Order: sequence, then structure tokens, then C-alpha cells
Amino acid sequence: MPLITLMRSLLARFTGHKAQASELAPPRIEALLPDVEGGEINLLRYSATQQDLNVGFAMWENSQPAPDEPETVTLYWDDAVAAQKAWTEPVREDDLFLLVPQALLLIEGRHTLEYELELYNEHRSRSAPITITIDRTPPELPADNTLVFDPEVIRAGVTDAYLVAHGEELEATVPLYVGISPGDVLTWYWTTTPGGTDQAGNRTLAPNDIGQPLTILFPGRHIRDMGDGTRYAHYTVQDRAGTPIQRSQAVTLDAKPTPLPINFSAPYLKETGSTGDSSTLDPARALTGATIVIKADNRFEPTDTVRVFWGNPGDHGAYDAPVEVVAGAIECPIPKANVAARMGSELVLYFEVTRRGVDHTSRPHALTVQAPRNLPHPQSVAIQGDKLSLSAMGTQATFTLPTGWSLRDTGQFVRLYITGKRNDGSNQPVVVADATPVPSPTGAMTVGTVTPAALGVFAIGTWLEVEAFLSVDSKSSWIPFPYVQVQLVS
Repeated sequence: MPLITLMRSLLARFTGHKAQASELAPPRIEALLPDVEGGEINLLRYSATQQDLNVGFAMWENSQPAPDEPETVTLYWDDAVAAQKAWTEPVREDDLFLLVPQALLLIEGRHTLEYELELYNEHRSRSAPITITIDRTPPELPADNTLVFDPEVIRAGVTDAYLVAHGEELEATVPLYVGISPGDVLTWYWTTTPGGTDQAGNRTLAPNDIGQPLTILFPGRHIRDMGDGTRYAHYTVQDRAGTPIQRSQAVTLDAKPTPLPINFSAPYLKETGSTGDSSTLDPARALTGATIVIKADNRFEPTDTVRVFWGNPGDHGAYDAPVEVVAGAIECPIPKANVAARMGSELVLYFEVTRRGVDHTSRPHALTVQAPRNLPHPQSVAIQGDKLSLSAMGTQATFTLPTGWSLRDTGQFVRLYITGKRNDGSNQPVVVADATPVPSPTGAMTVGTVTPAALGVFAIGTWLEVEAFLSVDSKSSWIPFPYVQVQLVS
């Protein structure tokens, strides 16, 4: 008789084999949303209904499972068995869960979950139940679902005078829709295209919103920031469960919020030596960063606030900072990391002036940042002269870049390909490194390795090109290094 069985037999003789589990807590479901006033209780996230549902439970007391005395947890969904799990050895913390089949999650409404535990001694106990709610049906917008605006706005457009007279706000009414419920998220947009995503505001519906006209406010600041021209106003609705977003049709409006034409000349970059509206920067001239200059011919009021932009916000490497308004030219330093991030690309330099609550943007300066000069070519000890020797590389060949380059930093990546005539007739390269992070700002770096087997796709005697590329914009684009042409030999 196994020792553990013998020990249990002796223990049972003295205790009457009466061990019981402590009171069981209700099932635990992390995908449940917090309750809101007036909303469904224990609402399950819509995304959680797309796969089996993980239902957890706490560890119980007096657990002693064994091969001949297993312990079992059975999960009940609306009083029917949904899942079961048994243990014949000590229960691990990461195994305290059951999966509800996804098919059960397709049934909307309220459902009750509880689980039953059977200990090794066949004593059974049930957890407290929990009721959850499943909602997979998105709200339904009416056929005529466009926002309703003041007739004056439809007739004359959104003017500066209208915004001033209405407290810098534009009011609109959302038509009532089917399935409205507390917790619904209403989001509205003021955009330059009918399907644009420039968000103007959002709100989560409360119980007192139900059955009442839904009024939303477009901030005058947002309308002014978007400038003059044809604009499109629309909204979206998503319920608390997170079912698919419902989008309204757009209302076309004429936006004329600019009070008067105020023009500011374009800034320029000191390191290029050009004060015009466009220039080209050699990164070797900006090793410690660059300087945007606002010309002295721009006039500012004492209360003006000025912000300088290196690229558009959201673009890779973009930077913006406020500058102090002083007499004469105004300078704004740009960190070298932001200069490095735009090597081999074009961007715009500009500044914005906020005057009496209204933003005005200068003319742009079109800047081209050149790729770094004198990039090193890839090297490998397996390359002897103009030959790449399979026998010389042993188990693999390591490719390196022997030196650094202008504005090199650890946010950059290097890839390396070997191309040539393949035995299968395709033109696919052998990828030595797809995107190796630059490990340090200076010194040689290892790019990657390749095996003789990988190079076996090329015929012996074929001329190959070893090509390396540099990315400074999170692998969105690649700047070529000088390539190396070698002949593959055995």
C-alpha cells in the first residue's frame, strides 16, 4: 500500500474522515465590467464572448487529492454542467480555473454560474452563485441619424461671431436611438473628411440621460484649431459591453472661425544657412542638435504665447516646445535625438501663436534632412578580397559595421540582406538580420550571422551583393549603406 494512502487510512481512522472544505467563494470572472447606476449587473465584455470564458475560483481548505482519491470542481451554467476539472495531485494556483465554452456565451441575457467541489473524501460543497449579463447586440441608430444643429449654423456656417456669442461652444442634438442604456459612450467628431477621426468630445451616458434629448457641445477651440473650410460633424455610439461601434452619417458645415487674417513668416533652421522657406540639412552639422529661428520681422503682443514645432505632432521624431517672446529673433533648440530621427526624410518647421485665445500658425518651412554621409559598408571575416568563402566561415559568418555614423543612437535599427542568383530562380534575399537594434552611439556593431546552409540557395561562383540598411524611424523606412559585391566560393 502506498505510504500516502496508508497515512490517510490511519488519519481517517482517528478523525472519521470528516474533513470538509471551507465556505466557497463565488466564481471569479475578470472580464466582468464594473456595475454602473441603472445598468446591467455584472455585464460581460463583448470581447470576452469571442472565445471560451475563463472562470477562476479560490483555493479551498483540506485539499488532499491523490490518484485513488481525486478532487473535482464542476462548473454549472444555469444549473447545467459547463466544465469540469479533476486533480490527483496537489492543486497549483495557476490551475484554479475552468473554461466556459464560447457557444454558451452567444446567448444574451442573465446567466447564473456556480461551482461544486468534491473533496478527496467525497464530501461535496457548492459556492455562492453569481449572475452575469451578456449583451451582444449593438445600439441601433435611426435611419435619419445626423446631428441636429441650430438653423443659423446650417444657413450661415460656424463663424467667429457665432462662437463668441455662444460662449465658444457649438451645440448639437443627437437623435434618440434603439437600445440606449446607461454606460453607453457617445463620441463626436469635427473633421476635414466625412469619415475623419478628429475627436471633439465624448461622454458616458447616465440614467438621467435616458429618455431625454441628448445634447452635445463642440468646443470652439477645437473648431478654431481645425480652421476654415468645409467641415464634417458626426458621432459614434458604443455600448458599455463594447459591441461594434455605430457611426452616424456626417453633417456638412461651412466653418469660418478665423476672426481676421494674421500671417507669420516661416521660421528657418540655423544650421542650414538658409533663411528661405525651404532648406537642406547635413546631419553632420547638427551633431549636438539644431536650432529653429523665428525671424525678427514677426511681431508679437506681450500676452502672445508661441510654440515651435519640429514636424507635425504624432509624426516620428516630432518635437514641440514653447519659447519666450523677446525682441529680435527667437531661437528654439531641437534635441539631437529628434534630428537623428528625421535623417533621410522631409518635415515641416513652423510655430503657432495663441493670441486672445485663438491660435495662428506661421507659414511652414520645408526641411530636408539628408541621410548620414560616409556610412560604413558591411564586413565579415568570411569575405576575403572579393570572395565570400563558405569554408572560411565555419559554422556561420558574422557581419559587422566597423564604424559609426552621424547622429547614431540606440533608437535606430540595421538590417542586412544578401542577394544574388538563386538556384530556384527567385529573387528573394537571404535575410541575415531583419532589424537589429543599434547597441551604442559609437563603435563597431554586430549586425547578424548567416550559416553556409542558408547561403546554399545560391550557386557556387555566383556574384552576391551584401546590402545593409539603416532605419531611424522605428523601421518605417530604410536608408541604404554602401553595398559589398562578393563572389560565393566553396
